[in-house]
Amino acid sequence: MITWLRKVNRSKNYILKRAKLRLKLNLLSTAVALARRSPADRDSDTNHLVIPFISKGIGDAVVIGGIVDTLVKNGFRVSVIADKRTHFLFREWDNLEGLYFYDPDNKKPLFTALKKINPFVFIDSHEITVSNVDVFNLLRVVKPYRTIGFTDKYRVYDEVVTVKDRLAHISTRYVDLLQHLGIPATEYDYSIVIPDGDAEAARAFIRNTTDKKIVSFIPYGSVSERFFSDQQIEAIIRHMAKYQDAYHLVILGEQHKIKPIPDSANVTKNTTPSFFSAAQIIKDSALVISPDTSFVHVSKALNKRMICIYPYKILVAPADNADIWGPNYPLAAQVRLKERRVMDADVRPILELIDQQLSAIAQ
Repeated sequence: MITWLRKVNRSKNYILKRAKLRLKLNLLSTAVALARRSPADRDSDTNHLVIPFISKGIGDAVVIGGIVDTLVKNGFRVSVIADKRTHFLFREWDNLEGLYFYDPDNKKPLFTALKKINPFVFIDSHEITVSNVDVFNLLRVVKPYRTIGFTDKYRVYDEVVTVKDRLAHISTRYVDLLQHLGIPATEYDYSIVIPDGDAEAARAFIRNTTDKKIVSFIPYGSVSERFFSDQQIEAIIRHMAKYQDAYHLVILGEQHKIKPIPDSANVTKNTTPSFFSAAQIIKDSALVISPDTSFVHVSKALNKRMICIYPYKILVAPADNADIWGPNYPLAAQVRLKERRVMDADVRPILELIDQQLSAIAQ
């Protein structure tokens, strides 16, 4: 009975939370619509695009990086607004017109900077989540000359991109954006820029670790549903011991998470704490094993052979996370679980895939 009541209470709280968000977004969208510039005041010829990147992860940044490259190659100037999660990543790109920091506790400097660079076209690729409160507020205060979005649910965008298939991979909606802007693209590449210092730190780590081929293993994702259990990690490490004459297993991840995993003759934890150094280790790897989607997207950007593990997750029915945010390239072997947590899955199919992938490398 107590368990049932808790479940009911959680459902009630979720429904109330969603209702409050919808109300807030409706009020904000009305305010944006009232403040929007009239068509006569809009500069339709500006080639400066500003893309907000608020409350998104590193993997999302890698996915959208290729879009920036494509836009710049086609004559657009592109600026990005990023918060503390991804600002460091965009800082390495030398093709940006501008990079602006979003601080939720001190928005005034950002508002001032954006007003100074008008006219520009504001392109919002966010799904409708709580982060849209921040984006809608930006629109209300800054009043861009034109706005482009991916949904017509709220009255905030001058133009809405026609998304041909909302159940297709996330990259297809960015192709739809390119086509909306008059760029006849059918696909684009992901992008990541690794600074020279971080790349050399990673290479030094590898030189000091092994002269064998590297297999990178990321045992923990950004959320607990993407964590391998201790038993699964031990099974993968034990399985890789069969290949210790040719391969060395490098454990990647946040230092405090991977610290308890012991080093051994053929297993070494990465000690370079930089995300970029980890990306370079992936670049120098023969195989990547990851339940973490940020490293999945990094692996695609670097075109690395990979085994990626996706627990069962429906985003908004019937959209499956494994479809929308899957690896989407030939060198990736995707494990689609029925379980909602990686730690609850049978590890044996993953071990079989390791055998298959290492066999393919040897051929």
